[in-house]
Amino acid sequence: MEEASPLPPSAASDPVEEETGEPETPHPVDSGMDIPRLAHKSLRLLLVTPLSEPAHPAEGQSIPDALRLLVKELLVVKAYEGFADVLHKLRPDILLMIGGAEPIHTNDLEMIRHSEIPSAIWLNDENGITDSLRQTALAFNYVFSQHHSHLASYKQAGCRHADYLPFPANPEIFAPKQSTESERCDLLVIGNAGKLHEEYIRLIQRFSQDLKVHALGKGWEPYSAFIPAVSSKEPLRDVYNRANMIIHWEPVQRRVFEAAACGVFQLVEANPDLFKYMEASQDVIPFQDAAELDSCLTYYSEEVDRRRIIASRALWRTRYDYSPLHMAMELLQRIVPLQRG
Repeated sequence: MEEASPLPPSAASDPVEEETGEPETPHPVDSGMDIPRLAHKSLRLLLVTPLSEPAHPAEGQSIPDALRLLVKELLVVKAYEGFADVLHKLRPDILLMIGGAEPIHTNDLEMIRHSEIPSAIWLNDENGITDSLRQTALAFNYVFSQHHSHLASYKQAGCRHADYLPFPANPEIFAPKQSTESERCDLLVIGNAGKLHEEYIRLIQRFSQDLKVHALGKGWEPYSAFIPAVSSKEPLRDVYNRANMIIHWEPVQRRVFEAAACGVFQLVEANPDLFKYMEASQDVIPFQDAAELDSCLTYYSEEVDRRRIIASRALWRTRYDYSPLHMAMELLQRIVPLQRG
């Protein structure tokens, strides 16, 4: 990974000198904004987490830790069969479930559906909507999805309040890390190698004559002579940090956050989800088609300092604008109204 220091956004136009060590931890700037009193500070929140090991880092400890700072009391239970019984015993003000990929027992879903306690689920549905996920979502008052494109399906199924809210990067896992010269690659492509992306792949093959290229995704076996695939068993933090540049097509916002948290420059296929949380040409560089990607790769392959400035801004924003604390606060604010004094 190229060195990227977490510069505040106001410094994005300043020259950047080459770093020789780990990026320094940035300090948040006091904006002087009028901060509202938050109604959720007085709440008792029951958090339901996956029964098995987290499916990915977003379902780990960073979100519970953030919620503890945002509510009066956080109660945590696993999604074991019969967990909904605690709703009557503990009487929380809000029920929040994270994940939903594991099937939830029908009796528990019925108890949640008929409870007077407001309920929300932050779904792990980035790989698509299954019948199980759809049935789970229907039991909750508020549904938060990883894709805008999924919202219509949830609303058509009967969910009254469905909204887009991506998982943040876990800062305990995703952070800048030094890699040896032999481990590094010039370009990491994140996406599947299918027929829809043949123009992109031909373009990447051309650049692979001069750049060391790796790929993360399915279907890259026919291109392994030019673009070796990264093992799916490798820690993603290590994979991201080895790259000087990353290309995403059909991007998942969580992965864009994770790569940004590692301080890596990113070219990202334009996507409606992307621009709600990342600023085009400031945090990431978008492209619409193979011609635009060709132009971007040609330019940014040579503009090392410009890449570092953009990567530094994105790193800063994942730590302070789109951290687990800020994304958990955004979720609560969509459920609980603000109270201004």
